[in-house]
Amino acid sequence: MALINITMLGEFTISSGNKVFSENDIRGNKMRKMLQYLIAHRGRKIPQSEIIELLWDNSDNPVSALKTLVHRTREMLKHYLPTGTEFILSEHSTYSFNTDLDYSIDSGEFERLCKEGNNELLTRTRRVNIYKKALDLYKGNYLSSFSEESWVTPINVYFCTLHASIIEKCVKLLYPMGKFTEIVMICEKAMVINPYDEMLHEHLIKGMTALGEYTLAANQYQYLKRLLSDQFGAAPSPRLTEMYELTIKPRNDTHNNLDIVLGDLWEDELTCGGYYCEYEIFRYIFRLYCRENARIKGELPILLISLSGTEEKELSDKTLSKAMQKMSDSISTSLRKRDIYTRYSRSQYILLLPGTPVSDVSIVKKRIVDKFRKSNDKSRINVTFDIQDVSEYTKKS
Repeated sequence: MALINITMLGEFTISSGNKVFSENDIRGNKMRKMLQYLIAHRGRKIPQSEIIELLWDNSDNPVSALKTLVHRTREMLKHYLPTGTEFILSEHSTYSFNTDLDYSIDSGEFERLCKEGNNELLTRTRRVNIYKKALDLYKGNYLSSFSEESWVTPINVYFCTLHASIIEKCVKLLYPMGKFTEIVMICEKAMVINPYDEMLHEHLIKGMTALGEYTLAANQYQYLKRLLSDQFGAAPSPRLTEMYELTIKPRNDTHNNLDIVLGDLWEDELTCGGYYCEYEIFRYIFRLYCRENARIKGELPILLISLSGTEEKELSDKTLSKAMQKMSDSISTSLRKRDIYTRYSRSQYILLLPGTPVSDVSIVKKRIVDKFRKSNDKSRINVTFDIQDVSEYTKKS
């Protein structure tokens, strides 16, 4: 093990023996940022001007302030590193991380292992083991607490992409080996860091399915649906949805009796009002109505409803979530059974009103808004509408 160990993936730490210098031990944001910048750009002698531009918007004497900051940083590191360790070098108005030290940096080792695992001349097992070592190092995204800082962002994107890439490669190597439990474990661990990565969910669901854990796979798919809908107003990809419909849903028996099939297709309770469906299903139904409309040459109104804050103030996630649920209820009870609607984004719904004259859409709009406004706490929310007659497009087809 190296004399000095530095972590950049997840929490930022510098350790030697049993002494650990962490983010919480750093006195001031400038000291933390300078240390991270010197380590990230190791191998470079960084001009004073570059560091000053990074740390100070304005200062009467930035060169003196930088020298003071470097001195304070060196003094603090003395408490954590072996005696005589020169962590920061200075030469001709430049500063740099001392690469002659006996050190290791997890991000550098992670990158090295990724490149080694990409060697297709190695055996499948050897490559998997190398990738797993790399994944064990990935405790979080690059400087995860500071990933939104302008200089950190591109480096973080690079490591996130590299992380996703080796997971994909490792999983593809594990499938023909029948190591489905390992696939599940790798994906579950990675989703703690990147919960919205649909590729991880897809491999996790495939792994569960391969293990015969259909209930777990179905639950994971439903969890992903809720997550994407709540956070982004989106739905799982058509590929994943199709996989769920064809593979994960229990289809243990072949039925020759059409009554049994109809029982599966039938809606348990034929409720009044519009029909809500996922966006991908909405697209299929929309295309079906367009085909029919091209034949009958009737009007086919489509309506986009958007919610936003008043006076240019953005809605909080909590407020928007409640408002969208209220709007869904208002839409459902304002439409006919043949009308369909879906959530298009975090703050929008799309409605398709087959058989409704465009001139009557204003009545539907008023009905929806009146029901939505019944709740007084919705007065802070703007509701806007955009209407098109789809038949104008079908006539051109």
